[in-house]
Amino acid sequence: MDSIENFLIQIEDILEGSKAVPFSGKVAVEKELIYDLIDEIRIHMPDALKEAQKINDNREKYIKDAEKRSHGIIEAARNEASDITKDAESKATRMISDHEIYKRAAEEAEALLEEANVDARNVRLNAMDYADELLEKTEQAVKVTADNISRHMSTTNNYFDQVLEMLYNNRRELRGDS
Repeated sequence: MDSIENFLIQIEDILEGSKAVPFSGKVAVEKELIYDLIDEIRIHMPDALKEAQKINDNREKYIKDAEKRSHGIIEAARNEASDITKDAESKATRMISDHEIYKRAAEEAEALLEEANVDARNVRLNAMDYADELLEKTEQAVKVTADNISRHMSTTNNYFDQVLEMLYNNRRELRGDS
């Protein structure tokens, strides 16, 4: 499939290969060739827009995937913290019969609970950082793609405006409408 860039190259080739109009710095072109290429560009333009939409759709997929992963990591951290807490409580309850053992168990349970809370907080923060990093990369990719598409569209439009103005002026000159 021909890209829009190939059609623009064909227009340039037509202009470069066209005969010069004496004393004017202008060239005479077969307007049907130019119109045919403009029609082809119009036909293929929706493909470029579909490609941009596909990139945008993938952006949503990346964001949802990152959110799923972060929720999974957070849930796993909560489950692990809950398991550690239950384990600590169970150990403490079994050791309650002896006061010294009870003190030691309470201290161990407190340490385990604190460690579990720290681990859970660290896992949650790491998951959030990871999700943010993925979202930032996705955002940058979408911005770059959108800027490229916008720049190419603007360049293409400016080029066609110039070509059309030149064709119009050539026709006026040929008719003597100066």
